[in-house]
Amino acid sequence: MAFNENRIVSNYAQALYEVSKDQTAKVLSELQTIELVFEQNKKLAPTLDDVSVPNAQQEVFIKTLSKGTSHVTQNLLETLADNRHFSLLEEIVNQLEKLVNVSENQSLVLATTAVALTKSQVDKLSRIAQTKFNYEHVEIKNIIDPAIIGGVILTAGSKTIDGSIKNKLTQLNNQIKAAAGKEQ
Repeated sequence: MAFNENRIVSNYAQALYEVSKDQTAKVLSELQTIELVFEQNKKLAPTLDDVSVPNAQQEVFIKTLSKGTSHVTQNLLETLADNRHFSLLEEIVNQLEKLVNVSENQSLVLATTAVALTKSQVDKLSRIAQTKFNYEHVEIKNIIDPAIIGGVILTAGSKTIDGSIKNKLTQLNNQIKAAAGKEQ
């Protein structure tokens, strides 16, 4: 994403955070639901951002999409339509989520595993992540990646703890190569 787009996304997210005040969690939830609509139809955002799409068609879509949502969410959708910025929605939602997490000293932690985690494993990883990443509250999102073979990779923002078997095998392989290179 270009620098200018990052600034635009940050401005939208910060404005949303400030305007939504005590209903930030509701607005975030509504936007995450709306974001799913865009994820399921990848051509939707570029189509809505296209200047050849008449404003009347955009308005019908926004009314349908925002039915039953808060005024803050409705206003955001109208603003995105006016500025042809629907393609930024996913990043805006991600940035808003980060602002909420920071304000509540909580974080979404990605737990990449080879197989799905059980509830008890998620609970245990949540406690470990709280300690390791120094967060008061942690939400674990399990990502399945059989390529890591076993173990877990915990990621919170830019911090990562890689306890995967794949990583350990890679480290062992590098140590063997280094030792073999020294003997020659």
